[in-house]
Amino acid sequence: MNIHQKAIINKHLPLVIAITITLLVYFRFFFYGPISWDDPEMVFKNKDVQNFNIQALFTKHYVGNYIPITMLLHSISWLLFENNAWGHHFINILFHILNGILVYKAGSKLFKNDFIANIGAMVFLLHPLQVESVGWISELKNVLSATFYLLSVLAYINYNDRGFKRYYLFAFLYFILACLSKSSAVVLPVLFMAIDFFLFKKINLNSFLNKIPFLVIAVIIGIVNIKTQTADQFINYSHAFPYAQRVALAGFALFKYLILFIFPLNLSVIYPYPELKILVFALGMIFLMCLIGACIYLLKRKKSNTLFILSFIIVNLILILQFLPFGEALYADRYMYLPLVGFGWLLAFVLSKIKLRQNILVYGLMFCFSIITFNRAGAWKNALTLYEDILKKYPTQFIALNSAGVESMRLDSDEKSLEYFNKAVKYAPRNYKGYYNRGLLYLKKNKPELAIKSFNQTLALYDYPKAYIARASAYYALSDLPKAINDANHVLTSEPNNAKAHFVLGNCYDDLNRLEEALREYNKCIELNGNDAEYYFKRAIVFGKKQDFLSSKTDLSLCIELNSNYYPAYYWRGVAKVNLKENPCDDLRIAAQNNVKQAGTAYSNYCK
Repeated sequence: MNIHQKAIINKHLPLVIAITITLLVYFRFFFYGPISWDDPEMVFKNKDVQNFNIQALFTKHYVGNYIPITMLLHSISWLLFENNAWGHHFINILFHILNGILVYKAGSKLFKNDFIANIGAMVFLLHPLQVESVGWISELKNVLSATFYLLSVLAYINYNDRGFKRYYLFAFLYFILACLSKSSAVVLPVLFMAIDFFLFKKINLNSFLNKIPFLVIAVIIGIVNIKTQTADQFINYSHAFPYAQRVALAGFALFKYLILFIFPLNLSVIYPYPELKILVFALGMIFLMCLIGACIYLLKRKKSNTLFILSFIIVNLILILQFLPFGEALYADRYMYLPLVGFGWLLAFVLSKIKLRQNILVYGLMFCFSIITFNRAGAWKNALTLYEDILKKYPTQFIALNSAGVESMRLDSDEKSLEYFNKAVKYAPRNYKGYYNRGLLYLKKNKPELAIKSFNQTLALYDYPKAYIARASAYYALSDLPKAINDANHVLTSEPNNAKAHFVLGNCYDDLNRLEEALREYNKCIELNGNDAEYYFKRAIVFGKKQDFLSSKTDLSLCIELNSNYYPAYYWRGVAKVNLKENPCDDLRIAAQNNVKQAGTAYSNYCK
């Protein structure tokens, strides 16, 4: 091995080791499933994704985001892996590693220093704050947008270095793809200004003019996403504080990000919004003044490296500092995905001043970060472990309590679920969702009176259509059909295509022996959602009552095709076959073996 080959190995060895450790640290995600926050809406229950409906992916918004390129990749992932979560995790991890390589290339081109480039990439790949973006399937938008963002940065640097127009066009194309993957990429033109100043130590007219196409796209994407955030009710007016308070909270958030970077312990998916007490206000303002003072000092001393890195961090955090209030969080781990590039470079400059062997620093940091990141990944094993991890740190956090209750109910841990919901309504008595979900639990436990009480509490706080439908189901369970019909019709006045409301009406009309009306409602249910086995089952029963046994058998077969474990359908298909003079024995046997009432007797009568 010659000297040149050794130099290449020494240059890239830290990056190769960091990538290898990243794979080992995140490997456990291949055994993890999706979580109930956003993953169903984005992928696992998204018919547009599963049907590869390109028109819908490019014309609709999902969970408050217009992100067609991300949704397109979700669709490709579904084609490859379907509902196997390990494959979707693999895509996130693959792009994260690609981003680590791009961070290395960007650091190398900007600073002409292998140590800084390696540290920046290593921090980006292995820092515990990255677990949320890499491990959460729905955060593919974060990871994918960063890929195009970094590609655009590299193309723009090449354009500045070489002056070829094709690099400018590549930068523009990657910028558009980044924005269509996640709207936060709209800040990139501002970063390009910072790159111009860093490389040339000045900004001229051309620096402004060549950003105009980028700014036009940024404005368009910004407007579109503000509209989608508003439409999906992610703009949170309860956090629309006076602007002085917003500035102070922004300073406090920046301070918290610095602390989370230096001490990545006790991390959480949710950090409660801080109460605006005098300490928070003062700390935020002081930190902002210190940051402004540091920038002025660096500008006067011509410390362009550090000034550029601070600019990189601030530019990539500016949109999520809640000047435009959205969501429930002032700061979050996932918001640090790209800003960590700057924090990594900043750390590299600090470490470069320390008189130690630099390899010791690099590998020591790798070891520390990998251990903490591996442990942090354990919280993402499933939805319940994630919510319980939040509650260990913030036991009164309503969103986590409510979500843990829903997840426990899904897992049939009903007593635990009730405990979570009771705490949720205790700590957030003005939040209607806690009462609503507690009502659903009571309905599941066949306690319709208690369910109605909880739904009434929900509706006293908010005119929630789902609560009317659920209360209608509770009234139906009590055979109070007039009230059930009234609640279902109330929903249909504003939501005429609500399948669940039509279903309740169908059940009520069926019980009242108003079969034509029942059939009309079940037909509407199936028209709106043809993938629900219960809709076909209930319509089949109506067909049976009308002596239309052929249609009844057809619907029961469709029911079984959609849900092979819907065992009452086997019994009733057997009954239909008896009336059609067909052999019912296979169906009756399956139903009897799965404890369907009357199936055993019917099997004895017709098959022995």
